[in-house]
Amino acid sequence: MFSSGSQVFTTAFCFVFLGWFLIHRRVTNPSRHKLPPGPKPLPLVGNLFDMPRNEEWVTFSRWRELYGDVVYVRIMGRPIVILTSLEAITDLLEKRYNIYSDRPVFPLVDLIGHQWNFGFKQYGKEWLSLRRIFSSKYSTQNALRSYHDSQRASVACLLQNLLRDPCNFVDHITLRSNQLIIDVTYGISITSSKDPLIQVAEAVMSTVSVALSPVMWIVNPFAISQYLTSLFGGNDAIFRVQKWRTDLEQLRNVPFNETKASLASGCAKPSFTASLLQELGSNYDHESELMIRDCAAVAFGAASETTIASAMSFLLAMALNLHVQKFAQEEIDRVIGSDRLPDYADKPDLPYITAVMKETIRFHAPAPSGKFPSCRCPHHSLRVRFLTGVPHLLRQDDEYKGFHLPAGSIVIGNIEGLLHDPSIYPDPYEFKPERYLHSGEVDPARIAFGFGRRVCPGKSLAEDTLWLMVAQFLAVYSISPVDEKSPPPIAFIPGAISRPVPFPCVIRPRSDSAKNLIDTAGHN
Repeated sequence: MFSSGSQVFTTAFCFVFLGWFLIHRRVTNPSRHKLPPGPKPLPLVGNLFDMPRNEEWVTFSRWRELYGDVVYVRIMGRPIVILTSLEAITDLLEKRYNIYSDRPVFPLVDLIGHQWNFGFKQYGKEWLSLRRIFSSKYSTQNALRSYHDSQRASVACLLQNLLRDPCNFVDHITLRSNQLIIDVTYGISITSSKDPLIQVAEAVMSTVSVALSPVMWIVNPFAISQYLTSLFGGNDAIFRVQKWRTDLEQLRNVPFNETKASLASGCAKPSFTASLLQELGSNYDHESELMIRDCAAVAFGAASETTIASAMSFLLAMALNLHVQKFAQEEIDRVIGSDRLPDYADKPDLPYITAVMKETIRFHAPAPSGKFPSCRCPHHSLRVRFLTGVPHLLRQDDEYKGFHLPAGSIVIGNIEGLLHDPSIYPDPYEFKPERYLHSGEVDPARIAFGFGRRVCPGKSLAEDTLWLMVAQFLAVYSISPVDEKSPPPIAFIPGAISRPVPFPCVIRPRSDSAKNLIDTAGHN
């Protein structure tokens, strides 16, 4: 048995040794002195309470002023690096893409069955193969031109539905956006916003919002079952997960199998899926077919929501900026006249319309990295956030501007902050399309669609679709507030894809000749 003197000596020795070890570790590990600056963390929870409840990009922009363009926080032991300048994002996410293109592990994403989704896969050969398949039909100029008829048809449907029932413009935009992506991806025609395919896609995207919640991957991955049980209740949690899996499998298989059946019967319409299956030809193998199926499902699940968000943002911007609407319509009248609708061939002659499209993208990014809508976390009884933009993950230790960035850091680009950065866009809170009529202004699509190897592969299709909607809508319609003395508020629904809150407005044809053009577009 040890004497009391020995116990005191042993205890003192342990404290001295521990103190020496900690000091020695700090001295011999200089990287600890080089972490980027950020708000001071609390014990255990770190910076959990520093994360803002709303308008997160504003806080991140303020942190840029306090700490610089690379901000470091730690939440429940997870290191997070927030990039607040275009220079830092370009230097790291784009120029060093080989170590900044991974994704964090999303446990609920895997539980539901999203492992096939290349948006969540780690950067590597499999990801590159899937991305190459996707881009071959959604990024090349020849592929984009092949979708023009589908885009014209979807806008024509929107214009006609607005003429019939302008008050329900949200439903019409929802139908039009889903019609387009389902037609382009599968060659399938739908006529109702209540179509089962649309309902499945909406259910899957709603689930993705939950799966990307930081409570699922920052706080404690093992708390998932407790979180679901608290949210839905015991057996209901199991049922919900099974339902989510079923929805996801329907999204992957139902429209794909329909396209396969149409190909077999010789009546398939041109589409992303049909084209890729036909190209397999004699080189057919089951693995390639599954890759095509999964790439199509990625497009179907995400593209319709972003298209809806962009169209809603455009209408809100026009209702708030009648002078912009007037200038755009004057350009259309001068260049196109009133006998036909603008088309893609007219784009070089309609620079202001293109500028309106660009400013709409800057006005509000549909999926802005760095937005954290609030969610109650039952496991900790704290307010935590949903991260709507899918973050990057740093694969290995890195150094930047004298700071050490540790491997495993979650990396977020402050997209919305950059789109409202006065050093990039003077008067950032003004809707000013004319800013793009002069050379040198940064195209907001360069920021809004992500960075590096993770940039949205459907970017070009999204821009083409929005441009045609902007041009043809303004050719035949005017939109205004119900009461010009009380304009609609600028408010957005949080989530994985963020869109404006439905707002009251008046949509009316510009003239009788405009009504005739709408009818003609529908018949064509």
